[in-house]
Amino acid sequence: MIMAVTLLTASIAQDKRYGIERAVVKRNTVMGMGLMQQTIPSIQYIDDFGLKESVETFMNMQGQMFTVFTMVKDGYIYSANLTFGQGTKINLAAMEDFQNVNYLNLTDEVRKKHQIEEKANEQFLGKDCKRYDLTVNVQGQSAKVSVWVWQGLPLKTVTIVTGATIVEEATEIQEGAEIDKEKFELPEGVNFMEVTP
Repeated sequence: MIMAVTLLTASIAQDKRYGIERAVVKRNTVMGMGLMQQTIPSIQYIDDFGLKESVETFMNMQGQMFTVFTMVKDGYIYSANLTFGQGTKINLAAMEDFQNVNYLNLTDEVRKKHQIEEKANEQFLGKDCKRYDLTVNVQGQSAKVSVWVWQGLPLKTVTIVTGATIVEEATEIQEGAEIDKEKFELPEGVNFMEVTP
């Protein structure tokens, strides 16, 4: 869920975010350690070079399966549990922890704020990726992040926060895929309650 929010909040800016116009990206996020390790699949939908973007995350909690839909719209980040028809919305202006990182246009201010270091290019999923190491704040905690970026799109992210490691990896990229317009609309029948970060 943290990664979904981080991906989406970067779409606040009205600049092109990715070097590809449209894509569907399947991902796996691995959290926890040992027997407590959990793999969480998700699908990211991208259109208009990232100006339209949403994420579906498929969760399994104590044997209960549900889908979480996340999208930024009109200055809010919306998150909805589609199984239970419940959702929240958060005013992005209040979310200081999640700052905009546009890898197609890294400004000096952003580089300094997140202590971004460029590393050597590395191959991932058959793509020539630029690796960046940076520091971000996640819910008040400082996190060390390594991210492998292709065409402005993070394909792999390794986050270390409070001793825990979260690894998110793209498993499949469908460039130019046709995407149902409903993927960029708020789901009907969901009650969105506004909450503070």
